[in-house]
Parts: sequence; structure tokens; C-alpha cells
Amino acid sequence: MAKQIKAIKCPHCGSINKSEVKADHFKCNSCNTEYFLDNDDININHNVNYNTPNFNPVLGRKMALFIGIGVFAFILLTLIIPAIFRSSSPSPSFNKSAYQAPERDDFFWHYRETITYTNSKGEVIVLIFGNRNYMGNDNKAKEGTYLSFFNLLSAKEIKTQKIDGIAEATHTNFQLRQFPDGKIYGIANKTNVFEIDKENYTASDVTQSLFKGHSKLASGIANAEFAYDSYGHAFNLMSNEGANVFFYPLENKIYTKDEVYAAQRALVTKEPNEKLKTKFDFTSLSSDYPEEKIQLIRFTMKDSQGGPDDDAHLSWRNDHFVGRSLTSFGSKFVRNFIDLTPGRLYFKPDILYSDDDYVVITANKTAAEAAPTNIQCIDAKTGQLVFTYPFPTNQRFEDAIRYKDGIVVKSYSLILAIGLDGKLIKEFKIK
Repeated sequence: MAKQIKAIKCPHCGSINKSEVKADHFKCNSCNTEYFLDNDDININHNVNYNTPNFNPVLGRKMALFIGIGVFAFILLTLIIPAIFRSSSPSPSFNKSAYQAPERDDFFWHYRETITYTNSKGEVIVLIFGNRNYMGNDNKAKEGTYLSFFNLLSAKEIKTQKIDGIAEATHTNFQLRQFPDGKIYGIANKTNVFEIDKENYTASDVTQSLFKGHSKLASGIANAEFAYDSYGHAFNLMSNEGANVFFYPLENKIYTKDEVYAAQRALVTKEPNEKLKTKFDFTSLSSDYPEEKIQLIRFTMKDSQGGPDDDAHLSWRNDHFVGRSLTSFGSKFVRNFIDLTPGRLYFKPDILYSDDDYVVITANKTAAEAAPTNIQCIDAKTGQLVFTYPFPTNQRFEDAIRYKDGIVVKSYSLILAIGLDGKLIKEFKIK
């Protein structure tokens, strides 16, 4: 049969752009499809080629060789060599029966009170009274009420005593206070009263024995707290029968609230041979004389000698009878007074400690609300500044004590020992 002339198109993409490979065999220049003509029925048979690059067998063998070498090197470095060294080293013996898991003593104080004091050697002791919470479920049995004693300067724990039998309370509460005779008492949850042995670093429960012999407390103690400072050095107690009384351990005497008020009023009465004591206080801002600056006042008043006492709360008032006067909300128990540091400015001051030699105070550096706190030691007789220790931030310090090398001041979580030269001796943080 004679051939008919037709336009030959690529059966894959339809292009007529082609190259003849051999007789009646063509290759599409557009998609690389190879096809040929069948002369009998003019069929077009095609072989699709997706432009796959030609494979170089020599190059392929080289690549396979490199990959094999890399895999072998990886196995050699990570598995075979370490195994050789491990096998050449003696294996440590492991005695399961002798093994003990490491004990975790990590804890933090939860609901606590802190006090500082000096022992008979003159060492400063930090006493912490409160609940310890331990980390980890394995240590839950350790949790409870503890007394811990630390040496301030070495920061070493001297002794810790766990105290069992503390009555449950709606609000957990711990208190510590040192009385003028040097004795330290602690109260837990307003129910258990303890006396602290300052030398042997222990505590004993005196809830019953301390108040023994007082008929008003014969039914037992339902609630115990330390009295406010304005009442003097006392316990504020409630009996199991609901009677509210004040116990003054220095006198070993019970007062009702009315009897406390009567004793406070008696401080006003002057007696021929009365015993006086010296105290210090800052004046409060006066509404009658708003131009008056806050002053540090040294004054004397009748010594209650362990019985009910009172605070001064000094302020300048315009008295209708005597004119401008320094009063204590109407109380007249102040015998004499002086402005210890005339002309000096104070911003939010507070007295931490005083004795015959020194007054230790804190005050903000400037009038700014959150100004850094200054700790100052002042000569109690002359008013001269002994030192100023500038604390870098605003900090509320609660109280202070004096020891042989200087002053110790305390906040809730920080205790500082400062020399009389104003240099920091030790910083003790309570975790």
C-alpha cells in the first residue's frame, strides 16, 4: 500500500517538532517521547520518557562505595570502640542490699517566727519557730513543727528539735518574745506555750506549769497570745471558761482588762521615790501644728517594774490650758523629755532598739514612698550619729539587738550584723 503524506504529531503532547531516530522512528523534541509508524494501519506507537537523566554506572559505583565507608565509620565510632573500652575496664560491683537512695533534706519554712539573742558566750543565735515543708513525697513524714537554732556569724545550724502534739488551729500561728529577764517564750497556734532553753537549744511545753496556781486559769488555757506592747510584757490569755485575763510573768500576777487600765492610769501619779525609766519615741504628725517635723524624743516615765505599762504616742497638741504641749493622747505620765536630734529630718522612721548607750532606728532615705531604707545607730546621750548603713532597697526591719561587736537588725527574711563602724559583718537569709 502506498504511503499517504500526513502531518505526524507526537501522540503524547501533540507537537510536530520531532527528530527521526531511524526509519519510521521519531523522538519528540518537546517531551522526549519516542514513537514509530506502523505502515499497515498507520498506527503510532509511543514510548514516554520523562526526561530522566542518563545513569553513569561508574559514578554510581563510586557513590555507593563512599556511602558504605561512611556507614562503617559511624558504626565503628559509636558502637564498636566504646564497647571495647568498656569491656577492658573492670565493672564496679553493685550491692543492691547496701544501696540507699540519696536523702533529700530540701525544705522551706511555712508560717514561722524568728528571733535573735545572745547566749552566755556572747554568740548571736538565730531561733526559728514554725512549720517545715519538705520537698518530695518520700519526705512528707518529716513535715511538722520545728525549732531550729543557728549561729548567725557562721550560718551553721546548731540544733533542730521537732515538736509534736501541737493542737490544730483554723489559722496556723507562731510567736516568739524575749522578756526583760532574758527568758524567751514561744506560742504555737495560740494554744501551746513553750519556754526556750537558750543555752541547751531546746524547748519545753509550759502551757500548764507557767500559769499554775492562778485560780482564774484553773480550767485550763483555751487561747494564748502575747499582749500588745502598750500593755507591757505579758500574756493575753483566755481560760476554758471564757475568762480573758493578762498574765505578767515578771510579777507572776494575773490582771483583768479593767485592772490593766487602772494600773496604766496609775502611771500618771507622781510618787516621792518613784523609779523612772528612759524611753525613746518618734513624734507623730500633728494636726494642730502641721509645720512641725517628726522628732526623735528621749523621755522618762514611771517604771512599771514588770507590771502593766503604756506607750507614749507623742504628738504636739494645742492644749486649752497650757497651750503648745507634747502629749500622749491625754496621758500625763511623761516626766521630762528632750528633742534628741534637733533639726534632723526623718521619713517614716521606726525605733528598733534602745539602751543607755544607743538608739537603733530605720528611716527612708528620702520622702519618696519606696525610697531605700537607712539603718542608723545614734548615741542615746548626745544624739550624735554613730553610723548609717544604707540598705539598697526599701525594707521593713522589725527589731534589733546589741551584741559585743555591733548591732543585729532583723526583717522577716533577712538578718544583718553591722559593726559600730557601719560596716556589714554578716548577712543571714532565712529560706
